[in-house]
Amino acid sequence: MIIRLIVSGITSVDSSESMKLNKKFSLSWAFEAFQDDPSFISKKMFGGLSAYVHGRIVMVLCESPGDRLWRGKTYSFDIWNGILIPTEREFHSALIKEFPSLINHPVLSKWLYLPMTTSDFEEVAEKVAHLITKDDERFGVVPKPRLQKPKRNKKKK
Repeated sequence: MIIRLIVSGITSVDSSESMKLNKKFSLSWAFEAFQDDPSFISKKMFGGLSAYVHGRIVMVLCESPGDRLWRGKTYSFDIWNGILIPTEREFHSALIKEFPSLINHPVLSKWLYLPMTTSDFEEVAEKVAHLITKDDERFGVVPKPRLQKPKRNKKKK
């Protein structure tokens, strides 16, 4: 059973009986549009907080300012301080045209990214969240099932 607690931006998901509070995310307001959806689940991911709606991962909140370097290239924005928008590559150009503040993430180029420093950050985040509530197929990626690792037999000494 999954237990969800959303109070003052603190989100916790726990499939066990014990509850653990996660890091407080100042961007958790971005989930407000869809947090009452019965399919909504949030989980830790990449040091951030991810949102799943309708079985798809739809947003990942990242709050790690100051990191601008990746593979020898320095970016003009923090690469882990904003909202990752998981989407299929086929939708990238249309979404970037509709929301010019979205860019391909420098590390996870299969997903789009809304850096927190963009002038219309809140407006774009709210519009994207609203489209997610409408089950817009352009937003979200169905996660691949995790492969079970084969159990190894321990050698007896």
